[in-house]
Amino acid sequence: MEEPQPAPEATEDSPPPTGIQKTLRALYVAFDIISKSLQWINDHMGNFNVYLFIKYLLASIAFYFVACASFGWVTLGIIYLVISHERKGKRDLRGALALADESTLKNIFAASMHEMPAWVTFPDMERVEWLNKIIRQLWPYAGQYVKDLCKYSIEPSMRTALEEYKLNGFQFEKIILGDTPPRFSGVKVYDDTSRHEIIMDMDFAYAGDCKFEVSVSKFKMGIKDLQISGRLRIVMKPLVRQIPLVGGLQVFFLNNPDVDFNLIGLADVFDMPGLSDILRSIVTEQIGHMMVLPNRYPIQLVEDIDVVELKCPAPAGVIRLNVIEAQNLMKKDIGIMGTGKSDPYCILRLGAQKFQTKTINNTVNPKWDFFCEALANVIRRQRISIECWDYDYSPLKSYENDDYLGRANLDVQEIWKNGEVDMWVPLSEAKSGRIHIRATWLDLSDSADSLQLQLEEIRALQVSTKNPLHSAVLMVWVDSAKKLNPSHKQIPDPFVRLYVGNEKGETAVRQRTNDPVFEEGFTFLVRNPRTQELKLEVIDQKTNQIQGKVELDLNVFLKERKLEVIGEDYSLSGASGGLSTLKLNITLRILKTALKTDDGDGGPQEKGEGTEPLAEVASVEEVMSSAATPLTQMFPSATSSEASSIRQRTTPANNAGMHGLGRIQLTVKYGPRNNLIIVVHQIENLPKEEDGELPDPYVKLYLLPDRSKDSKRKTDVIKDDCNPKYDERFEYPIPPNELTQRTLEVNVINKKGLLFLQRSPKMGQVRLDCGLLDSSKMTQWYDLAPAADDDEE
Repeated sequence: MEEPQPAPEATEDSPPPTGIQKTLRALYVAFDIISKSLQWINDHMGNFNVYLFIKYLLASIAFYFVACASFGWVTLGIIYLVISHERKGKRDLRGALALADESTLKNIFAASMHEMPAWVTFPDMERVEWLNKIIRQLWPYAGQYVKDLCKYSIEPSMRTALEEYKLNGFQFEKIILGDTPPRFSGVKVYDDTSRHEIIMDMDFAYAGDCKFEVSVSKFKMGIKDLQISGRLRIVMKPLVRQIPLVGGLQVFFLNNPDVDFNLIGLADVFDMPGLSDILRSIVTEQIGHMMVLPNRYPIQLVEDIDVVELKCPAPAGVIRLNVIEAQNLMKKDIGIMGTGKSDPYCILRLGAQKFQTKTINNTVNPKWDFFCEALANVIRRQRISIECWDYDYSPLKSYENDDYLGRANLDVQEIWKNGEVDMWVPLSEAKSGRIHIRATWLDLSDSADSLQLQLEEIRALQVSTKNPLHSAVLMVWVDSAKKLNPSHKQIPDPFVRLYVGNEKGETAVRQRTNDPVFEEGFTFLVRNPRTQELKLEVIDQKTNQIQGKVELDLNVFLKERKLEVIGEDYSLSGASGGLSTLKLNITLRILKTALKTDDGDGGPQEKGEGTEPLAEVASVEEVMSSAATPLTQMFPSATSSEASSIRQRTTPANNAGMHGLGRIQLTVKYGPRNNLIIVVHQIENLPKEEDGELPDPYVKLYLLPDRSKDSKRKTDVIKDDCNPKYDERFEYPIPPNELTQRTLEVNVINKKGLLFLQRSPKMGQVRLDCGLLDSSKMTQWYDLAPAADDDEE
């Protein structure tokens, strides 16, 4: 340790030191010794907090003695200490933020979230203004690509669609992109995917000054002010070891984008209710046919890759939907003295796939018992939309002529997690009404042994419905054809048409070739592969003559290894010369219903061998501190006996809560669509009435501070039960910046008596602060407390 240098002594010429100067010199020597000693301790013992404390203490003493000469020095010293400490803290925070990822940032600010303004959130999507600047610079050079896309991809599809309405000869006359490029408002890159792919979601929006002039049936018209918005997904796969390191891109919308435009020229006559909706629906359908799941827009970047996986990947599974019934729908057909009902039907959409129930006339409580099955190509970020409409007759094919009754949405990932969901869902954008939906996830199996079990399940379901259900998925890859014979000594323009039952698919036309390369994939749902067949026809577009055909019995593929045949050349029957062949990949997958349980990382696991049984829960504390049981975590099944038994085993018995009023099990979470989701599962150990009579309980919800009719949600009344089970789901649309200002009030009410003799006292209440929701504990038991207010229903 270095010795401190003594203070300079006074010379004969200098005046003798005063008392304050002697004191300051002594303090200088003492402070220097202590400072260097503590510096040595700090260097050898790391970050020693005592050093900082003593440093500030000695500095304060020094400033105190200086104050004998001037009190202003104390103020300056305090200001210096405060500023230096704040600057050091900010430097440390900037360093931490520079190295931290999103989860670390959330941990840093979690402790002080309640002190932050309500508008401070952690968005799921990252801003990419740098990308928008690049697109703005490149936009003038994109004109030729867009023109080719319109002429060779969009124009043929639009021509075919308009021919159904007797509008022939559609073609683009002029294409002007304008100066306004599309924008991406946010980007999310997933980090929990396969190491051979990159998945990126982008919020896409285009509201430009483009202009398209077209001609239909010799009439010229135009479209301007085109607007498209939606969530775009880009899948980069496979990753390769050569530049550009990405073998190909799959670009598609997860759900149907919002599309709007204005009509110009002669098309102004179409800009009226009904006819303009036809044009808008056709444009939306063509976008869906081109790049809304299950359709994708593939871009191949490297030659030597598996184009089958790029252009036609296998679906993740199949969702079997059962729209059972609805209750208390709005009355749109108003009759005399305010009476009247509706003629309701439902439209279901998953990406570009659309299904429609039958119409039930003159009722607000329809029972459809409608079944349909949709291909699920991705799991995350996709939803099933169910819209309810009141049918009104119109000669024009437009849903806009019907009255809107509300909508409901199901998250595909929740169905995948739980295996099956069965619930009543309230209709949003409606004054009243709810709909009963059951959704089942079906895996794809490469074992023929699964077929018989699936056929038996279908037979059991067909007791109550006449709609056809399916037991398998057939994937057909049409690779190429060889040695097609020319029609009338002319080289054909061939394409392939495929049939499976009533389903049909067509490849694009290849111009003037006897050896066309198609490289297109098709996916069909199959009712029973033991009795159905696949039929393919190669047709010349110019003459509409069949160049040859192939008929294959699907029962043959049940005997193949992994139920597939890859790269097989099939001879075309009916072709002159007998040398024509069609190269195909054919894969059959059997649908398999599996009860899903959570394997710990958020993914499903089949219940069976290798699955640990659920343990008995021994205490209330374990239930309150644990996450929800996977079968009832988000959308519990109201009919599955096995799920019910699991839930009963994990529910502590004989517990009436802290106040002796019983307990309620709730799932509360904030959803990805800016909505608060509440599932009321069940109540246990409600007290009996004073005369020993059993209560008739129901649950009423309010999202405070709003106690209006719009904020109220209610379950059904369960008669004479102290342990009622509801499993009913409710939603509140709420922006994320308002969560910290809202409180969810849950009331349990006993609805006893008839008409004017009815009494509805509150049996208990729970209040939850929406700003403190814990995503790791969405499903919990809550003790019912005495009601905070004395008002009765």
